[in-house]
Amino acid sequence: MKKRLSLFLLSLVVYACAPKSTAPADLVPEDKMTSVLLDIHLAEARIGRTITQYDTSKMVFKNVQKDIFKKHGITDSSFRHSYDYYLMNPALLDKIYEKVLDSLSLQEAKLTPKTG
Repeated sequence: MKKRLSLFLLSLVVYACAPKSTAPADLVPEDKMTSVLLDIHLAEARIGRTITQYDTSKMVFKNVQKDIFKKHGITDSSFRHSYDYYLMNPALLDKIYEKVLDSLSLQEAKLTPKTG
C-alpha cells in the first residue's frame, strides 16, 4: 500500500513540475475561445431549460454545438485541443472565464428590467 501511495505521489510531483504544455498548432485564440464558450454555455442553458429528456437534449446540443463551431470558423478538434491546452494552463482559462462571466453579466443587466 505504501509503495502505491509513494508511486502516486511521485507521479503527481513529476506532473506538477513538468513544463506547461505547448500550444497546439490549431489553438483557438483567447478572444475567440471566449466567444465560443459564451455561445456554448448560453446554448446549454436554453436547451436545459426547454428540453427535459436527457437523450433528446444531448442530441440537440450536439447539433447546436456544430453550428456554434461553424459560426466561429473552428473545428470540433481545434476546440478540444484548445480547451485541453487551456485546462493545462489555469491562469489562461481563468482569464477566459472572467470574460465569459463579464459578458453573461452584461447580457443579464440588459435583460433585467430597471425598477424605480
